[in-house]
Amino acid sequence: MKRLVIILSITCIACFNVSAKSFSYHDDKTKRGDDKKAKTKGDDTTKFIVNNENIFDSEEESPDTNQILFPSHDLYASWDTLMAHPYNFSECFKVDSVVIQLTENGDGGFVMPFSGGLTSVFGWRKYRPHYGTDIDLETGDQVVSAFDGMVRLAKYCQGYGNCVIVRHNNGLETVYGHLSKLLVEPGQTLTAGTLIGLGGNTGRSSGSHLHLEFRYLGQALDTEDFIDYAKGELKTNCFTLRKLDVENKYDLRALHSRHKKDVGYARSGSKGAKYSGLAKGGVYFVRRGDNLGAIARRNHTTVKSLCKKNHIKETSILQLGQKLKI
Repeated sequence: MKRLVIILSITCIACFNVSAKSFSYHDDKTKRGDDKKAKTKGDDTTKFIVNNENIFDSEEESPDTNQILFPSHDLYASWDTLMAHPYNFSECFKVDSVVIQLTENGDGGFVMPFSGGLTSVFGWRKYRPHYGTDIDLETGDQVVSAFDGMVRLAKYCQGYGNCVIVRHNNGLETVYGHLSKLLVEPGQTLTAGTLIGLGGNTGRSSGSHLHLEFRYLGQALDTEDFIDYAKGELKTNCFTLRKLDVENKYDLRALHSRHKKDVGYARSGSKGAKYSGLAKGGVYFVRRGDNLGAIARRNHTTVKSLCKKNHIKETSILQLGQKLKI
């Protein structure tokens, strides 16, 4: 019996020693340096934890934040917070047409940035192109975002003055220029109708107004093709953008250059015809005092042939500068 008591006593003492060693790092009298080792072990940062879930190990490649955070990341290769228009439409747009869904179920829909009369529209104006629509307002009036989106740029830009550019999930970017005050910053998520700034007269502006632009991959589009300004609502919820529309309507500088070239060609041809009375390159430009008989004689042809080639009648009235195939 005594022997049994002795064995049990030894066993209890051994268990107590093991327990004491297991919890020794909680002892306030831990040796200097031991707490440092314990802290290092406890602060292991090989994994990032969000909401108690491991999202990736440090040994793996971290995900590209552009692909996660920014709207329309599948269309745009960058998120530029400094330049208003760093994108090149002709290089980025690789299809003949694209359907742009303007709003979807569950989003904030569309809200007029400001309801006011139009003072200038999209098109060539005086000596430079005007890529937006100007809406009349007073300095200090509230300007809101047209759609849900994220602010890409909010700063002073040459020409625009204080400017906000919002990118949307459908690839559109809306531009709000000449603001007197900016109330948002890049990276800020917005819903349609969110206040983004106050109207003003900053930048290249001759009076208080909002300069509104719609752009797709850097190409400005006519906002009146999207918005019924009289009703303050979208004309359609699905807009089809065609490459041909860009070439024939929206690319204002290219259209202006083509127009100047055509006018210059017509004028030079008209001068040549006036000087010699002869066609150049098989084309004759009608000058003052011309008639089909005189033109036919000078160019060694007949009136009947001229009428057939140009789909006109012998009694047709010729216009100054009119082109005739000889």
